[in-house]
Amino acid sequence: MSASKPRTPRRPRSVVWYYFDKLPNDPFKAKCRLCNMICQHGSNTSNMFCHLRSKHPASYEEAEEQREQDAKLYMELKAKAGKTVTPYVKNRGRGRGRPSLIGSPSFDFTVVPGTMMQIKPDPDGPESSGFTPQALSTPSRKSYISTFGRGKSAGLDLNSALIHWLAIDMLHPTIVLKKGFKFFLSACGIQPNLPEKKSLLDSLLPKLVEDTKNKVKKELEAVSTVALSLETWTYKQSQTFLTMTAHFIKDNWAMTSYVLETFDYAEDKTETNLDANLKRVTDEWGLTGNVLVLLSNQPDEALSNAIVLNGWEELSCFGHSLNCVVNDAIASVPELARVHKKMSEVSVYFYESLKASEALTSVQQQHSLPTNRLKQERPSLWMSTYTMMERMVGQYQAVNTVLCLLGKDLMCLCDDEVELIRDVIQILNPFQAAVEELCTEPYTCVSKLIPIANLLQQVTAASLATENDSTQAALKSALISQMQQHFADLENNPLLATATLLDPRFKQHAFTYTEALEAAQERLLVDTQAVVKSSESVENKISATSTGSSASLWGMFDKKVVNAKALKTDVSEADNETQRFFKEVNILRTADPFQWWNLNEVQFPHLKVLAKKFLCVPATATHSNRLFSKEGIDFARHRDKFRPAHLNNMLFLNQNLI
Repeated sequence: MSASKPRTPRRPRSVVWYYFDKLPNDPFKAKCRLCNMICQHGSNTSNMFCHLRSKHPASYEEAEEQREQDAKLYMELKAKAGKTVTPYVKNRGRGRGRPSLIGSPSFDFTVVPGTMMQIKPDPDGPESSGFTPQALSTPSRKSYISTFGRGKSAGLDLNSALIHWLAIDMLHPTIVLKKGFKFFLSACGIQPNLPEKKSLLDSLLPKLVEDTKNKVKKELEAVSTVALSLETWTYKQSQTFLTMTAHFIKDNWAMTSYVLETFDYAEDKTETNLDANLKRVTDEWGLTGNVLVLLSNQPDEALSNAIVLNGWEELSCFGHSLNCVVNDAIASVPELARVHKKMSEVSVYFYESLKASEALTSVQQQHSLPTNRLKQERPSLWMSTYTMMERMVGQYQAVNTVLCLLGKDLMCLCDDEVELIRDVIQILNPFQAAVEELCTEPYTCVSKLIPIANLLQQVTAASLATENDSTQAALKSALISQMQQHFADLENNPLLATATLLDPRFKQHAFTYTEALEAAQERLLVDTQAVVKSSESVENKISATSTGSSASLWGMFDKKVVNAKALKTDVSEADNETQRFFKEVNILRTADPFQWWNLNEVQFPHLKVLAKKFLCVPATATHSNRLFSKEGIDFARHRDKFRPAHLNNMLFLNQNLI
């Protein structure tokens, strides 16, 4: 009987399971024993090791040492069993189960669809770099090449695709000269002939801008009404720029926005020069006679006068007004302003002090609290104040503990102050909900302004009735006072009122004043009559042409039809159409009004003209997400990387290529 071969030793269970427990109801999730955080995992333990490395560095080092010992023991046993042994490499990647990049530099890269199909492979190959392109196409990884060449970027040459990538992601052209980017291409077996930075900025970039301009102009030629928005912003905290954007609705009822131009707005410019600059841009795009309204994100007397000189109507950005309402109300209540200042100083202290930040993380772990950093506020954005309050309330016990340990007792928040912050958060919840409503779409339609403003005032006033004399009551009174100042006469604004009536979600139900509603309906009827009269004149010309060409046969019949139309007045037809529209049941508040109009435009042939005219106006002059979230900060950071001479081209492509 022959001797049995030694059994191959089993690979030891990963040491990460000393720190995690599998969830019995979900085999792909595990809970950390140190902080109770849930981590997703699949066929490997990469996510759990990453969690240890970022949240529990000491435990991660301990796990690495244990893992090294287990691996060495396993290889010794495997060698004794006569099996091939692969040398163990410590810290062989950023996660478990990934190919080792020994000797290669670390780098970050962004892949753009459509570029790789156009790049020629390096005939010499990248063997000398210590990394083979096969590592990118192992069975465990999805091949990049198989997904390229699809969509808008299919068929682009390398240079065009490169410019598209830089513009869409707002990256500076110097990134293509970085070693990491070149190493990535080399690792893929690619030896591209990349253009120089000067060629990118001075030749390729302007060419793509010109091609894109021609495409945008073709779309704008078919537009009868546009709304313009002006975003005033500061470049590197020193220079002011204006970005003008046109908004309109296409024939398929798709809301569309195109950035037209970004230009310098120096403080010494007069309103006359600003007026000429605005008109120059609209003349260049052929829009001067089609402008319905101009929306600005910051009140400015020179800008307002320039808008008047051009004969346009001005509208304030609702997002800016909402910021002013909340910030001014908080600042007007002395006790709340004191607590707000104290809380802001605490947040800044923990942000600037590494010692305090590390101590806070340690205390949070000891008390099984989420290891979250305190939020910093942006003076101009009230939502950052709201999120700072929420985070402070959730972490104030750990924060006070660290402050006491570091001898900063005077900065601690007392129980009364924390309760006040909780009440303020509750009061501001409707305003936070309004922000979420504005951020549901890239550009929220102006028809939402009246219902949102009215509801904010009603909710705040209803809760004020139950308050006694307190700081909370003072805040609510201040909010109502600020809203009356900034939201005054919204229902009497012809543009806002007409847009609200034509929105199938709101119609008459958004109004609170009967007089304002009746006036809005009367204006809508007059506008509809004008559309009916205009369309009938066109139809009569067509009828007259057809009658003259075949008078011998159809002349009497055509004349009879024209006479029958004459009995139908513009007023009766307009009134009939508007009445039918208002009798239709309102669609859901969460439904898409443009989709409804796309399906029902045949039933309301004259109102659809007005709907396209008034519903193209956005509620905010800036993209909603950039106005209320961190996305705006990131966008500004990318924007500041470019020189002023290249800002116009980069912003134009960034907003118009997608």
